[in-house]
Amino acid sequence: MQRWFARFLMGLSVYILLADGARPQDTGLIRGTVTDENGAPIAKAKVNADPADGRPRASLVHFVETDEGGRFLIERLSWGKYKVFAKKEDAGYPDLHWSFYSNDVFQTAIITPEAPSAELQIRLGPKAAIMTGSVTNGATGAPVTADFKLIRARSSDKWISTSKRSDYRVLLPPSTEILVEVSAPGFRTWSFPSTLNLQPGTEMHVDISLEPEHDPNIHPSKLLVPSGYIGWLLLEHNVKNAEPVPIEDGVKVFKFPESGVLYTSSPGPERGADDEYLYYSQDGSRHQIPKDYRGGKGMIWGQYEGSRGGVMTLFGFFVGTEEHYRKHQSQAGHPGPIQVQPVPRNPQ
Repeated sequence: MQRWFARFLMGLSVYILLADGARPQDTGLIRGTVTDENGAPIAKAKVNADPADGRPRASLVHFVETDEGGRFLIERLSWGKYKVFAKKEDAGYPDLHWSFYSNDVFQTAIITPEAPSAELQIRLGPKAAIMTGSVTNGATGAPVTADFKLIRARSSDKWISTSKRSDYRVLLPPSTEILVEVSAPGFRTWSFPSTLNLQPGTEMHVDISLEPEHDPNIHPSKLLVPSGYIGWLLLEHNVKNAEPVPIEDGVKVFKFPESGVLYTSSPGPERGADDEYLYYSQDGSRHQIPKDYRGGKGMIWGQYEGSRGGVMTLFGFFVGTEEHYRKHQSQAGHPGPIQVQPVPRNPQ
């Protein structure tokens, strides 16, 4: 009896193990390679898969990066049909997720319990055309962060809108007629005088001067910066339980501490307003931060807005010379004063 029971338990264990191993997996994967128009692998391209069968996409799009051989692997995908896109914008290959660039031509993959993996070869190219330049205030020469609206002239339902800092770089579908509009609060909209139709990989430089348009409904603010401060500053506004900013003669005053980061429960500066930037000293005195950009002495750069939790609550900018700004342009996400190296003297 005991031997029979031992054999029964052993057989039951084997059955459970086999049954567990035969249980179908819950998710699948898409793998493949990304190449250029000549078939050469593209390293460090970003690839993502979007549901193509009516399922909602994730709020955060997840990208994987190709290895040196252009290979990618997207795992843990639920069963269904997917649209698969790739991009490498710094190399001239735009995000094909947007119909403006792909013209609704893209690859798809289907994964099911019976076929849990799919393999694709994604060929990018030809390279986009590139439009670069600067956007400035036509009255003062100050840099302006602007919105670019790019539209396919022959398919006006295919367009994108993107915000760019003053020194901009935008990618355009090659060999395609494109309309370009540039706008910013407080300025008249600028349009390129004709359609653009650029060849793959070509670059066109256009400096854009926006004409100010006074809007009495937009109210300026004062932004006070510690005297001699050079570096990035960050204002986080509409912060619960933070202190409100003071009001002087109906004007909001944002006074930054030495750290360069200010939190307030008050709303932030209004977009498009002609804000006043001033240095302040410990004795309470204030003086204008230079804004003579045409004379090469402007010191306010790189204004940007950002969101936290899906709500626009961030406003940042850089104070310093253009040389300082160029050197530290990439550090916008790390506000605080920078260490300025002394200028070496010429040897006698």
